[in-house]
Amino acid sequence: MKQLKIFQAFIVFICISMTNAQEYFEGKIEYTVTYETLSPDIYVSYLEKEIGTSFTAYIQEDRFAMIYHATGEQGWMKTIIRLDENYTYVEFEKSDVIIKTKFGSQDYNFIALKRNPKDQKEILGELCESVSIEYDDQNSDPFYKNFKGTYYFNPKYKLNTKLYKNYTEGFWNLITEETGTISLRNESEYGNLFKSVEQATSIEQKSIPNVMFEPNKSKKVYEKHKQ
Repeated sequence: MKQLKIFQAFIVFICISMTNAQEYFEGKIEYTVTYETLSPDIYVSYLEKEIGTSFTAYIQEDRFAMIYHATGEQGWMKTIIRLDENYTYVEFEKSDVIIKTKFGSQDYNFIALKRNPKDQKEILGELCESVSIEYDDQNSDPFYKNFKGTYYFNPKYKLNTKLYKNYTEGFWNLITEETGTISLRNESEYGNLFKSVEQATSIEQKSIPNVMFEPNKSKKVYEKHKQ
């Protein structure tokens, strides 16, 4: 359960991006992931093994998927966000069950969201502006209480912000409304537990087959309801 909570916490902030061949980005983005521990009980080696040091994002306009290349107890993790269904699917390589969660099932207390026009970083040869967010996790038995994140974006990789209005996990609906684009660098701090940095290393614009965004038919889908 501890590992699942880490993944659930990690997923929340992750990569926002959607697609249309003409107006919105569709394609594949590779990211590297690094960690910094803030707790004597959490080791960087554990995070690298159980979450991974890289992930791949596959993006369409109304859905996206992320595969974290972990090598730990549960193997890799695949998360599918279906904006057209208002559901998230989480699959672990070595589990025979896929967890299905409806948008809005998590409880968060919004604290602040701000744009940082002077805080820019060069990513893949181009300067990217950033936004920062802070909120508290108010779910029962949360893995972390307070979250702080800074996301760097390039306006050339547009998304359809209207499709994110119901994607309230981690307040991504507010973040996408503010930026209108894909996040290419995610700096996240999970309370006093650990920090992570995800950064895009390659971007390939291409058509992604719909099957990439369908749950594995060989596994049982279990819907997790709000507690």
